[in-house]
Amino acid sequence: MKKSLKIVCGLLGAVALLAPVKAQAQKGEKSLGLIGGFSTYNNGGYMGVDFQYTIVNHVRLAPDIAYSFRNDGKSAFILDVDLHFPFKIAKGFGVYPLVGFAFNNWSYAGGGHASRAGGNFGAGFDFYLTSNLKLTLQGKYSVMNDTSGGFIGMGIGYVF
Repeated sequence: MKKSLKIVCGLLGAVALLAPVKAQAQKGEKSLGLIGGFSTYNNGGYMGVDFQYTIVNHVRLAPDIAYSFRNDGKSAFILDVDLHFPFKIAKGFGVYPLVGFAFNNWSYAGGGHASRAGGNFGAGFDFYLTSNLKLTLQGKYSVMNDTSGGFIGMGIGYVF
């Protein structure tokens, strides 16, 4: 396992050094991708689709739609509209704080439902593998009545 991880990290590093990459999200940049990870409210996985549009340099609109898979008798449909504030750290690598709006519709074993609206806050990292492909690592917390929880995920997106 350790050897595989070293190989993958080495390949990603080589691609990053050889590929022509953008330093940060520029005005007008768009990306479409998949994101997945861990949801703390039900201790289960989630997967979704996200779209990102850079309105102006350092301000990006990022709606996403996801599904949190059933675990501990809970599953959810998740809709978020976040604002990212991306900044360059190094060539092809950026960081962003985020804030936004969240809507979660939780379904419980036995037939109960809880639809809640609230707010998101968190941060993430963008790693541009090429000028058209980026990896994202993101953590955010959704604050809402009775169903607050964190979402830690990793995504891949096509930049256009």
